[in-house]
Amino acid sequence: MYDYQNRLERLDYLLTALSKGDRLSTPLLVEQLGVTKKIIQTDFKEYVLPYVEEVYYDYSAKCYIAKSNFLQKMLLESRALATMLLLKAKSRDKYSPKGFTESVDGFFLEYGNLLKERIYNKSMVEKLDASNYVHIFIENAIKSKNIITCSYNKKQRELYPLQIINLEGFWYLVNWDTEYDDIRRYHLKSITDVEVFVDTFEISSAVHTILERFDYAINAFFEPFIEPFAVELFLDAKVAKYFLRMPISKHQRVMKTYKDGSIDLELYITDYMEIIPTIQRYMPYIGVIEPEGLRDEIEENMGVYRERFL
Repeated sequence: MYDYQNRLERLDYLLTALSKGDRLSTPLLVEQLGVTKKIIQTDFKEYVLPYVEEVYYDYSAKCYIAKSNFLQKMLLESRALATMLLLKAKSRDKYSPKGFTESVDGFFLEYGNLLKERIYNKSMVEKLDASNYVHIFIENAIKSKNIITCSYNKKQRELYPLQIINLEGFWYLVNWDTEYDDIRRYHLKSITDVEVFVDTFEISSAVHTILERFDYAINAFFEPFIEPFAVELFLDAKVAKYFLRMPISKHQRVMKTYKDGSIDLELYITDYMEIIPTIQRYMPYIGVIEPEGLRDEIEENMGVYRERFL
């Protein structure tokens, strides 16, 4: 039985109910749990909503809702997550010792990266040092839209940090570089001497559109200012299963399945070099159906290889 006067127990209950798909209104929780409206609002405002993206308040329905089974997807039990939320919130308490907030953020960032590796089963993902607070400062600046200055490639830069992405195991900061007046991506671990300013920034709808295109990115050859275009590949059954188990793109889709398990696969790229390394890695069990220009470039690479090494 839950002791609803205990915040840990109460958060445990709320997270379990939300993960099951329950829609939780404040009046209902006040009646069920026997606590005040203010306590329920504090539970969500200070402990749940700031840290669990899957939970949100639906103003039209006037209740708290979450993505179903989000706990299973996070590989966490409700009580473990409740404990983490309490620690997160307490680390921001005015009585917390100096440096405790950064240490807690570093711990959870490292823990989150480990979970991502388990979820996606990546064998080679660049490690971010939890004791180095650079990426933590940047993540906080992204959330609060604060301008930062930093050193990158031995040059001082002023950036609007937009998002952190992982491309083929390496972490990058997607940013607006004020000197170039352009979207850039910088290797995250190569960024040093970060300072976060009180000044905030806003980005245009056009920049938002460009950022959305990063969903299509496969590797660092991705070109955000080019409209993604379709590529269709034939995958022999010997390798098709690997692409189905671990998609190389969020937007790949199977166009046709053959009796022997081979497939035709469609995905979107912005530059041939986004997909050429993968094609050449799996040859001769993979072939380009279209576009013709990609086929030609693969054939040219094969010709250069034959001349040099055969």
